[in-house]
Amino acid sequence: MKKLLVVFLMVLLCSAEAFAQPMVITVDESISRNSSKSLALAIGASVLLPGLGQHYLGEQSYAKAFIWTDVALWVATFGSYYFGERQIASARSYASRYAGISNPPSSESFLNLMADYRSRGGVDGENANPDSDEDYNQAMLRSGKAIDEDYPYDEEHTWNWGSSDNPETSRHMDHYSDILRNYRISRIAFQISIGALILNRVISVLDVMRIYRSTSSNLATVEPRRWNVFPEFRPEGPGATFLISF
Repeated sequence: MKKLLVVFLMVLLCSAEAFAQPMVITVDESISRNSSKSLALAIGASVLLPGLGQHYLGEQSYAKAFIWTDVALWVATFGSYYFGERQIASARSYASRYAGISNPPSSESFLNLMADYRSRGGVDGENANPDSDEDYNQAMLRSGKAIDEDYPYDEEHTWNWGSSDNPETSRHMDHYSDILRNYRISRIAFQISIGALILNRVISVLDVMRIYRSTSSNLATVEPRRWNVFPEFRPEGPGATFLISF
């Protein structure tokens, strides 16, 4: 009986000492720092310029990454578009100089056509039945089409790179083809840049929604989700940690 009384008193003293330990409650204020801010405004800012929404919500490191990415993409977009326009102008100028066409149309399809055939209606000095890859009109007739079905047969649409017997004319055509190839590459780069600009905005908006969801909780109205008690045995005496998760 005396032993049971001693054990009971020891348990009572330990419990009293445990409850005598100070209780510390720490509140993570970061989860509510954006509770008074507008999610719609943050999304709109990110659509306008990725990173502005993050800046509005106080995420500076993310803001810089999105902003500089967008700046680089805009530079690539304008650069590729400007380079492509320069290549088209260069192709028209080169055709005017070496293909005998004074004012070539700016149509991309027609400029590409000029790179596929040596002439519109036959090269001077060559036979009357040239290969199908040299005379465009002959190629149209052999396929059962009229020679002016796609393009009118007028001065503006008539070209002549010269005889294939002359190596210099072949070099002219090859260089002209290279110019158009550079133009096509620039257009691909332009389209990729536009797609990347859109994707950067989508990712920025999703990131803003994530940040807002994790930093806009109102602690005054949040109900506790679970709690746990962890006993602790420290040199200064036993105690317990009471953990509430929100």
